[in-house]
Amino acid sequence: MATSSRHRILLLTQHPALEAEFRSACNGARLKVIDTPNSGTLDPLLRRGVDLVAFDLALSNETLAAGITALDGFRDVPVLGLGKASEGWHQLLRGSPLEDQVTPPFEEGALQQKLDQLVERGRFLRGSELVGESITMRQLRERILLIAPTPVSSILLTGESGAGKDLVAEALHRYSVRREHPMRPLNCGAIPENLLENELFGHEKGAFTDARAQHQGIFEQANNGTVFLDEIGEMSLAAQVRLLRVLEQREVTRIGGHTTIPVDIRIIAATNRDLQEAVAESAFRLDLYYRLKVVELAIPPLRRRSEDIPLLIERFTGELSQGNKSRLEGFSPGAMDLLQNYAWPGNVRELRNIIEHLVFLAPRAIVEPEDLFPHLENPPASTRNLPVPTNKTPDQSERELIYFALLDLKREVAELRSTVERTAQSPVASDIPPLRDPRPATPGPPQQHHTPQPPIAQPIVQPVSSDRPHQIVYPVEDVPYNTKNDRPQHAAVEPLRTLRDLEKEAIEQALDRVGSNRRKAADILGISARTLYRKLKEYGLE
Repeated sequence: MATSSRHRILLLTQHPALEAEFRSACNGARLKVIDTPNSGTLDPLLRRGVDLVAFDLALSNETLAAGITALDGFRDVPVLGLGKASEGWHQLLRGSPLEDQVTPPFEEGALQQKLDQLVERGRFLRGSELVGESITMRQLRERILLIAPTPVSSILLTGESGAGKDLVAEALHRYSVRREHPMRPLNCGAIPENLLENELFGHEKGAFTDARAQHQGIFEQANNGTVFLDEIGEMSLAAQVRLLRVLEQREVTRIGGHTTIPVDIRIIAATNRDLQEAVAESAFRLDLYYRLKVVELAIPPLRRRSEDIPLLIERFTGELSQGNKSRLEGFSPGAMDLLQNYAWPGNVRELRNIIEHLVFLAPRAIVEPEDLFPHLENPPASTRNLPVPTNKTPDQSERELIYFALLDLKREVAELRSTVERTAQSPVASDIPPLRDPRPATPGPPQQHHTPQPPIAQPIVQPVSSDRPHQIVYPVEDVPYNTKNDRPQHAAVEPLRTLRDLEKEAIEQALDRVGSNRRKAADILGISARTLYRKLKEYGLE
């Protein structure tokens, strides 16, 4: 096969005749021969990248053991044994599904096919399709390669929407003995209930008004192959009954027909629902659930393998940029940290959509956190308040906060002056009834009875603006007014507040205005989110 010539193969042998025969059968593959395999000679070669290691099983026990030790750290490199099985070969297997064995004389076509299959599976194990170096992804790929070649007839894939269940289903089919036959996918949630059974089982001519010809369902189309039923939890109870018959009897009956048709298929079902909960709610049949769950594979969500996000970004950027002009060059450390701490409710699909947007519409070559916020409108609480770089020192941020607090105080004074002027000009200021403060009373100790005191002017709560719902003003009916100085002479004045009080009040008002969204509050105040967090902790506002 043509693909074999691109394989990088490492041959471990001390027999020139075996080397010559293997080299001839490989048909020009890039072959490196080692006669004394040990860690010193193998490690550098394996680290550079090797597609496959061919191991002469006739090597001495000492040499074989040295090679086994050197290969132990490269479990994702497939190993092919040459010659008769031995105890050393069984030790070399290490329980991995990647290894195989061939004996001379080597048939060129058969050997090349074997090499292609092993190399392809090795690349899959290293993340060529299901990208990721996290432990969960490595384990998932190993389980796929372990399950795929078995005769298991039903596999259930569970996981959140967008996690990659369709890719797992494709891999299970590709590395199975059914790979030469078709795989037929069907989204059970995207097809109306009255059409779903027709797609699954087909129909006979004349079965209904528009049935002008015979139609094969996907079970017949995928005979000897694989049927992928996505969103199986959305299937109606009536269709579930017929599907259960297919799983148990391995035969189908077309709509309007009477003849049973045997089928040999593997069914892979996927869902983002909790089927056990659906069973408890009588929305899913218990017997079908256990029939589908012969083997279950749980697909991890992206938030549980955040270390894989840089690899996924690299993959998507390369795929989308290929043949297209893009200004995107990378992500700043802050932007990458934001992506790795985001919850990703849409999982890998959501990440790909964001990368696709940035590849073609990025505002700059290096993406900054502020470029990502429009795409992360509703991050969870754990990531909503991530610091936003402002390129300002802490002292600058604090001065700006004080400045805005003083501006707010100036506005308050102006509003108070205006209110006092209107009240003083009122013909009968004393007739203004006191209003009750709309703020709920703070729980406290029971009120104590005191000796009656002379009446004190009651505060008046007057609305001022939308962002300041109320303001307390004291009546001044008996206070002489000096129009020359434009201020009351003897009006009761609240004690002056400290800058600390003004700063705290400014923060509270900003948070109240944006519904406690700290990132937006920091933007209003003109400070960084980091400074705001420190102030919240300082003032006990967390």
